[in-house]
Amino acid sequence: MSYYGGDAGQSLSVAGRIFGLPATGVRLKLEDFMSIISKSEEPLVIVTCEGFFTKLYKYVTAYKGFVFFTESLDRLDFSSNTEVIQAQSILSDI
Repeated sequence: MSYYGGDAGQSLSVAGRIFGLPATGVRLKLEDFMSIISKSEEPLVIVTCEGFFTKLYKYVTAYKGFVFFTESLDRLDFSSNTEVIQAQSILSDI
């Protein structure tokens, strides 16, 4: 990684290394997941909806180096400062 040549290249290099690393996944109860979300100033939540007859919503967020996830039959509402990304699927070995 070069420290010369602009911030953009350096940021992409660092981001590639961070997202390429395995993380420890933690499955939580719904209320515990919401508690983790409330601890972040600007949380990011990735959401998928799976199922044909019965919809199952899956939620993932990262906090302090851990990846937290939960599932719900209901769509969750988040505060206005939460960035929500609707994904087609979440691939995980967890």
